[in-house]
Amino acid sequence: MSDNNEKTTVAAQGATDYGYVSSGNTAGNVRLIKNYALFLFPKGDSTFVAPTGVAWTPPASKKPIGYSTEDGAVLHPEPGDSTDYKAHNGDIVLSDTDPGYWTLQLAAMEGRKDVVSAYFDVDVDSDGGISIKGAGLKKEWILVLVALDQQDRPFLLYGTNAKVSDRDDVSLKSSEIMNFSMTFKMLKGANGEQFHAWGLVTDSSK
Repeated sequence: MSDNNEKTTVAAQGATDYGYVSSGNTAGNVRLIKNYALFLFPKGDSTFVAPTGVAWTPPASKKPIGYSTEDGAVLHPEPGDSTDYKAHNGDIVLSDTDPGYWTLQLAAMEGRKDVVSAYFDVDVDSDGGISIKGAGLKKEWILVLVALDQQDRPFLLYGTNAKVSDRDDVSLKSSEIMNFSMTFKMLKGANGEQFHAWGLVTDSSK
């Protein structure tokens, strides 16, 4: 009787199709960002039209920041702090975590008006001059990053409200290209959302 049970179990295992183990791997879902354009709009810019998907085009007069360094742009999560509340015997009875925030890091290589304005946190004069009174950061920006992968599939990231939170030094020497390395911190919008993104999902199956 035992032998019959073992044969039945082996037969059942042999009938199982394990093709799903490797069939779930789809090279077409792998992505490499080949090129992107980042647009900076001052908060309140009347020319800005918010994206509602990947089918977005900038205003005719609006130009992207241009070249950035080979490190590209980096979307980074910054988790919030966690606080544990304990009972009288030391048991953790409640654990609360702040929502945290996201950042977009990049190093712009072109001295365009929006780049200089964001980096130095000033308004650029009509003659291209700037006047610096301090190193604080107050200006707020709207970010739109449009990228294309190796198959020319679009990806769009829309930061509803952002602020420069960190900057690297600007190198002034012959052995390095001058660039304006900045980190934009995503702030909460009117509905509490920090950014929207379209085009990340490449597999439409459920």
